[in-house]
Amino acid sequence: MKYIHIYIFIFFNILLSENQGVIKEMDSMISTYEYKNAASIGEDWLKNNPEDVEVIWRLAQCNFYIGQQSEDIKIHKKYYYPALEYARKALELNPKSARANHWYAVLIGQTGIIEGTEQKIINSYESKKYADIAISLDPNYDGTYHVLGRWNFELADLSWIERSIASWVYATPPQGSFEEAVEFFKKAVETKDDEIRHYVWLGNSYFELGDYQNARTSWEDAFKLEPKSELDELLIKEAKNNLAKLK
Repeated sequence: MKYIHIYIFIFFNILLSENQGVIKEMDSMISTYEYKNAASIGEDWLKNNPEDVEVIWRLAQCNFYIGQQSEDIKIHKKYYYPALEYARKALELNPKSARANHWYAVLIGQTGIIEGTEQKIINSYESKKYADIAISLDPNYDGTYHVLGRWNFELADLSWIERSIASWVYATPPQGSFEEAVEFFKKAVETKDDEIRHYVWLGNSYFELGDYQNARTSWEDAFKLEPKSELDELLIKEAKNNLAKLK
C-alpha cells in the first residue's frame, strides 16, 4: 500500500510538471503573438487532459486573439464562438478562476455584438457580471479594466434606435457612460502602461466627451509605443484618423 501511494505521488508530480511545461510554452507563444501555434499545443494537451482549466481558458484567449486580428465578421464568428465555449467550460470547471471569468465576460460580450443590438444588450448584463467577478478575484489584471471600459463605451455609444430596442428588452436597460469608460481605461493604463489599446480607447472616450486635449494626449501616447500585432496597427490607424479630425 505504501508503494502505491508513492507511485501515485510520482505520477501526479510528473503530470503537474508536464502541465506547467504546456502552460509555459503557450504563454511564451502568446507573448510573441503566435496564437495559432499556442492553440495547437493546447488542443493536443486537452485530448488527454480534458479538464485542465488553465489550458482551456488559454484556448479561449488564443481563439479570441486570432479573430481579433481581422475586421471580417466571418473571421470573428469562426473564432469567437469556439472561444466562448472554451471560456464557458473553464468557468464551469472552476468558477473561482479570474481568467475564466475574464474571458467569459469578453466573449459573451463579443458574440452579443455579432448577433445584433438586442442580443448585445442581453449579453451585456452577463459581460459586466463576470468582469466584476474577475476583478474581485484579480484586481491587478489590466485586461478586465479594459473590458469594463469597453462595456461602458459601447453602452454610452448606443444610437437612439438602439436605446429604443434596449428599452424593449429590459424595463431598465444597462447604463454605461463615457466618464466611467475613461476611469476604467485610466486604470488599465495604470496597471499596464505598454498596451496600445488602452491609450487608444482612453483617447476615444475623451473624444466622445469633447475633451479633445486629453484625447490628443492619449492617442499621442499610443503612437510612442511600438505596434506588436496587426490589431495594434489597426488601432494606431484608427487613432491617427481620429486625431486628424482635431486639426
